[in-house]
Amino acid sequence: MNFLFIGIIIILIGYFFYSALASEKVIQTLIEAVESKRRFLLKETTSKMPTKNLEKLILSVNSLIDDYGINNTETSGFSNQVEATLSSIQEAVFVLNDEHIIEYANEAAERIFNFGREMKSVRLESMLRSTSLLEYLAKFKKSGSTSMEQISVEFGGETLWFEASCSKIAKSSRGSLKATLLVLHDITRLKELEVMRTDFVANVSHELRTPLTIIKGFSETLVDDYDSLSEEAKRRFTNKIKNNTERLHLLVEDLLTLSRLESQPDQLDYSVQAFDQLLNEIKESYTSRLNESKQRIEVDFDSEISPFAFDRHRINQVFDNLLENVFRYASEFTLLRLSADLSEDKSYIICKVSDDGPGIPQKSLPHLFERFYRVDKGRSKEKGGTGLGLSILKHIILLHGGVVRVESTVGEGTTIIFSLPYAIASED
Repeated sequence: MNFLFIGIIIILIGYFFYSALASEKVIQTLIEAVESKRRFLLKETTSKMPTKNLEKLILSVNSLIDDYGINNTETSGFSNQVEATLSSIQEAVFVLNDEHIIEYANEAAERIFNFGREMKSVRLESMLRSTSLLEYLAKFKKSGSTSMEQISVEFGGETLWFEASCSKIAKSSRGSLKATLLVLHDITRLKELEVMRTDFVANVSHELRTPLTIIKGFSETLVDDYDSLSEEAKRRFTNKIKNNTERLHLLVEDLLTLSRLESQPDQLDYSVQAFDQLLNEIKESYTSRLNESKQRIEVDFDSEISPFAFDRHRINQVFDNLLENVFRYASEFTLLRLSADLSEDKSYIICKVSDDGPGIPQKSLPHLFERFYRVDKGRSKEKGGTGLGLSILKHIILLHGGVVRVESTVGEGTTIIFSLPYAIASED
């Protein structure tokens, strides 16, 4: 009897140790499943399961792992959608921590400030040199909120302008950790247009004021002192009034032309024309103004050019502007050449107007097509130019779909080169 009791005790102790070892193995496998976030394969251990409670624990853990997987998939999908949205917008977007370390930068930010390279984990100050931006961020950090402000950033030797806005965002669903969302909207082009508009208004005001002042002064003198003035003085004053009236008229006409070209760019009157005929007509128009013993005009025309569509009136205006400039500012030329050639790919007509006059200084070449720009301001006013001719010319060429540039060497002459699309050529 004692031996039977001892045997039962031994069996129970053995079962206890077997169950403990089996449970420990199952629990260890369960821990590994939780750490790897994968389901515990219950069917492989059901037959070895020491207790039903352990089976219930495994089922609960599997349920939690399933819920985590679903939630993680949804969160990941939402994050991908947010990142795709931020990547597609043109504004530069940054997420910063309290030390201004960049935790996220969208594609626009990396393109504008780092040539498309990644900016994560870099301090903002090392990428963006801007005192106004740092002051804006400091003000936001202190108050917790601030309105949109314009800030400037020095980048690549240029000044870029942005509208900056900030807000606090939660870094996790619990919302205990916060980050700064910084959005920069590029307004550099708007700033440039604003400066251009201001300069244009100032220039127009100045250009209008000068002839008006002269007309007013001489007309008042004629009215007040008419009887005491000699006939020669009256004639001289009258000529002054007439010349400045013509100057004012030309200025207003050029301003109206420029306005029409900018506000109604689609109103070019295209028609198929023979380009060589236009060049020869222009040559004939200016031949009478030549000093025949010292000056000549030549036309070089590529015979492969067939009639094509362009606005004859506007292109005639382009050549008139160029030739008038030659006669006005390079009157000592000996050869004036007009040429038209096909480009290598036969998609453009390359036109050139060349002279062997005094040339233009290199520093003036980048500004030559700007409104009211004059190489020699004093001389230009004496010659009666409005300072808008080359700007009008540039607009006409751009509206046709071409480009214009200038080459010049002081003492050797100047060449204006512009292109016209030949792709729209058509046959009768």
